[in-house]
Amino acid sequence: MDTFKKIIFRVRDVIEVYIPVLAFVGLFCVFVFQVFCRYVLRNPQSWATEVTASLFLWTVLLGACYTQHKKSHVQFTLIYDLLPVRLKAFSAFLGNVIIAVAFAVCIKPTWDYILFMDIQKTSILKISMTLVYLPYMAFLVLILIYTLIELYEDFMIFTGLGGEKLIKKMEEEDKAEYQKAIEDVLDEGGLQ
Repeated sequence: MDTFKKIIFRVRDVIEVYIPVLAFVGLFCVFVFQVFCRYVLRNPQSWATEVTASLFLWTVLLGACYTQHKKSHVQFTLIYDLLPVRLKAFSAFLGNVIIAVAFAVCIKPTWDYILFMDIQKTSILKISMTLVYLPYMAFLVLILIYTLIELYEDFMIFTGLGGEKLIKKMEEEDKAEYQKAIEDVLDEGGLQ
């Protein structure tokens, strides 16, 4: 079972970290090449627009999966921060139910559409649009999985079935970055 977990985590890292990093590096290199060709050589390359747009999709969609898994998305929590822990968990649970239902409903039609797009190719490089839009499917599935995990944790917190361990975890996740930084400094012996 330990080996299976390691394989799953490695595949997750490939999808959420390595592919977006490589896509971004490729995007940046093609973009710089396009700028060089356009302004120095006075010969713009039309294929570069297709490549940068496709790599941008791959970078953003798979990178969003990473930020969801790390719980690093920007959040506006003015009212949420005022709530007690169990009410926070309940409100997060309701929001996550909406997200989970919406993403679950979208999976089959999205997959059908992505497969259907195989008949269409990009105009210059003739790359299948299925390949261009494939990261959206990974995005849907991974965000749904992370949302279901959060639903479980939120349910365990607001019902009281999760115990103190999950409550502490939620309190730690809800701390602002500056609060964590202050605690780290104080734990290291305080300010000198």
